[in-house]
Amino acid sequence: MQTRILIVTVGALLAASCGEEPPSGPPFRTETSVSMLMANILDPAADLLWDAVGTVIDENGETTWEPETEEEWLQVRLGAMALAESANLLMMDGRARDQDQWIRLAEDMADAAMQAFEAAEARDVQRVFDLGEVVYNSCNNCHTLYWVDDEDRGRVVESGS
Repeated sequence: MQTRILIVTVGALLAASCGEEPPSGPPFRTETSVSMLMANILDPAADLLWDAVGTVIDENGETTWEPETEEEWLQVRLGAMALAESANLLMMDGRARDQDQWIRLAEDMADAAMQAFEAAEARDVQRVFDLGEVVYNSCNNCHTLYWVDDEDRGRVVESGS
């Protein structure tokens, strides 16, 4: 008897769900251009990561810096996480230039940024430094193809839209 009730209930649920349209996603707003995202989210976030660790050798000798306080490490984590999550913003319909290379390059940036986040959580100065280069290369690989409004840099330009 219980088996029959279970079968009838499951059947009714399946029948009811077959006629429904799949739920649509949230009403994402993508009016903000990629250039605006770059200038106001990605570039500042990347600078938090890239400026965190370094060495300069000049006529005055060698100067090194690295995060020391919790606040300084927090800034590195914030920059790395903002970069990782910004990849999702770049992949949204209305911003993605294509569904192939653009997506792959954004995913590469997200992966590199998450590794940098993990290094910052571990307070691994050398790994943060090394991953800064990986993040930079992921950015540069995309800029080489998709830099817009700079004839000397990009090979792919936006269509008339």
